[in-house]
Amino acid sequence: MKVGSTLSAETEERKIYTLSQLGESLKRTLEQVTQGRALWFKAEIAKISKSPSGHVYLELVEEVNGSRMAVMRGTIWKSQHAAVRESLGEATDQVLSAGTEIVFSGRVNYHPVYGVSLVIEEIDLSAMIGEAERRKQATIAELKARGAFEWNRGLPLPRLVQRVALVGSLGTSGFRDFGMHLLRNEWGVGFDVEVFPATVQGKEAPPTLIAAIQRAQDWAPDAVVVVRGGGSALDLDAFNDLELCMAIAQCPHPVLTGIGHETDLSVADLVAHRDFKTPTAVADFLVDRMVTERSRLAEWSLAMGQRVQQRLTWERERFAQDMQTLRLQPRQMLAAEALRLSHARVQVSSWAKQALEKHVQRMAHLASTVDALNPDKMLQRGFAVARKDGKAVRDAADLALGDTLALRFHKGHADVTVTRVTSDPDE
Repeated sequence: MKVGSTLSAETEERKIYTLSQLGESLKRTLEQVTQGRALWFKAEIAKISKSPSGHVYLELVEEVNGSRMAVMRGTIWKSQHAAVRESLGEATDQVLSAGTEIVFSGRVNYHPVYGVSLVIEEIDLSAMIGEAERRKQATIAELKARGAFEWNRGLPLPRLVQRVALVGSLGTSGFRDFGMHLLRNEWGVGFDVEVFPATVQGKEAPPTLIAAIQRAQDWAPDAVVVVRGGGSALDLDAFNDLELCMAIAQCPHPVLTGIGHETDLSVADLVAHRDFKTPTAVADFLVDRMVTERSRLAEWSLAMGQRVQQRLTWERERFAQDMQTLRLQPRQMLAAEALRLSHARVQVSSWAKQALEKHVQRMAHLASTVDALNPDKMLQRGFAVARKDGKAVRDAADLALGDTLALRFHKGHADVTVTRVTSDPDE
């Protein structure tokens, strides 16, 4: 077998194409498929830049669950750029920015050097707004199902809201308006404000806002204020994000929102403790609340001062009366006691005299009784005392015939002998 002859045969059978030939083939294929028509696409802007010549270049991507499924270049030629901006109006800067998902009409273009790209001719703002509204309604439905609309609204708002955690984008008009009205208010009311910066527009807004709200909670404010200046419906779409709205609803401190213009209403407004039309309106509310409380305190202080003054006047009058009483009462009491003692002295003297007279009478009666019972008196009336063996005889039964008795008379004594004994029968 000859190796050289085999390689030569294989080279003759293989057809080799140039890159330009492949490019021409791809171009013809694309032209056949699209037939030069503009098609509608949906993609996210990953990067965007504008050339000095006025052309706008975009990097378009398709992502699913964070993974890129496709990447393609997009171009808005200078000649078409003005028409696109005019159709988008005030939403231009929001739509033509990184992180925005756009619905657009474009033609497939192939360049032998730059490859396949999409030449954008029109951007359908209504389709984008409709998609944003669909996401907004889906968020509202989910929050209603969880009962989240009442969580933050149910928190008590302190009467004195002085520690304010401000969540917003530094340098924006809404942020400046809030700060000017709050910190330079005409009433001179002071506030302690801590700023927690966050992005308020685009794809990165929801996670940065959530992180800022969580940091604000650690500061233990009286209220968390979330502000953003006005803009289009797409500008405010970040405030319809489900996770952001859940973070507001679950915040342990009252959340006050001032997002957009007077006609704007985001889902974040619906779950907040209270929503206001503009950032300025939030600042005015906080200032008015403090002024009202300060007025109440002033009224209370004035009323307390008046009541204290009235009480002091009353206490002075009562003290004067008490002093007068203290001066007069001892004299009155001494006079009354002197009178009472005088009466008592007379009464005691009378009682003592009466008691003495009674005792004298009793003593006289007792003396008369004692005198009547005197044995000598009895003997004078003819009685005699008989004694046997020196003891007075009381009962004849104690005597026997022949006993010798000693008799005592009023005058003199006699000894006798018992010749007969007679006893009285017992009663």
